[in-house]
Amino acid sequence: MTPSQHPDARGRANLTRDGVVARALEIGNAEGLEAVSLRRVAQELGVTPMALYRHVRDKQDLLNAMTEAVLEGIDATVGFQPGMTWTERLRLAIDNYKEQMEARPLALPLSIAYTGEGPPSFWKVLEDLLAILLDAGFGRRQAIVLIRMISNLLAGYLLLFRQGSPMPLDARQVDLLRRQFALAQLALPRDEFPNLVDSAEDTAEVWLTDPNHWWRNTVDLITFGLERMLERSRADAIGQF
Repeated sequence: MTPSQHPDARGRANLTRDGVVARALEIGNAEGLEAVSLRRVAQELGVTPMALYRHVRDKQDLLNAMTEAVLEGIDATVGFQPGMTWTERLRLAIDNYKEQMEARPLALPLSIAYTGEGPPSFWKVLEDLLAILLDAGFGRRQAIVLIRMISNLLAGYLLLFRQGSPMPLDARQVDLLRRQFALAQLALPRDEFPNLVDSAEDTAEVWLTDPNHWWRNTVDLITFGLERMLERSRADAIGQF
């Protein structure tokens, strides 16, 4: 058998970077990002792992390429209208981001794994948020810090969304689980946990509710907090004169 007749040689001839990335995304969407490896992708494509190195440098390069592919087309500015206040644009941007990230199951874990190399789709949302905060009047470094904080909050929230509601249980099972959750708090020593003991039923109800129920409160918390921080920044600037 000549090299050109070898199955691996035929596979290499048909390989492209886009093809490698597409197969990796298929594996990740079906089984989770942890299932993606160069060995697994090579196996799926019918080639040896070494054949992939003509198209991706290593696993991190593959993850970066996957990230760019998944985030391509994400647009936090959908629905922006002239005359909107900065808080209106911010609220809409956050809602857009949540909706579009939820539609891409691998978007969050890939964003966490991304190292910043490659085309600019990863940076588009950052650019859009930065434009909003700079237009509002925040200093450039302060805006970057705030965006980092917002990103952390949204990432945590999206992780809760990925987990879904408390579990695929019926109403009776959820009620039982809430009762057990409340009883666990009521069993705490009151002298050490007076507030939790008194709040046991409320805590059980809130903690075992689909986190989507509190989304508007989360956006309010971010927006109102930013408004207050902007007021404080302006007051500090006036105080320096």
